[in-house]
Order: sequence, then structure tokens, then C-alpha cells
Amino acid sequence: MTRINTTEIWERHGYKVERIEQPIGAPQRNVYGPDGVLLIEDAEYTQETEALRELGFID
Repeated sequence: MTRINTTEIWERHGYKVERIEQPIGAPQRNVYGPDGVLLIEDAEYTQETEALRELGFID
């Protein structure tokens, strides 16, 4: 399975991604909609890809 660049996809559709560094492990991220409302909080890669699929941004 090829990893996709979720940040690039979010930004292409007008969303903002805020990266949150963690002391251990991969960073988590907050994703904000084009209207500035928080869509996903403390997201990991799988949560982001699920949301992108639900919104129809990826297959």
C-alpha cells in the first residue's frame, strides 16, 4: 500500500492542518475545515485517510 500525502490533499481542498509534535511516536494533527472549524482533533494517519474517503477526496 502506498502512503498518500494527506496534508497535500487537505490543503488542495481548502483545509488547514496543524501538526502537533509528540514526545514519543509520530506527530498527531488537527484538521480544520475551510470555515476554520475543527474537523478532526489529534488525528493519526488512519483517521485522516478515513475522513478523506468519507468526504470523497480519495478512493
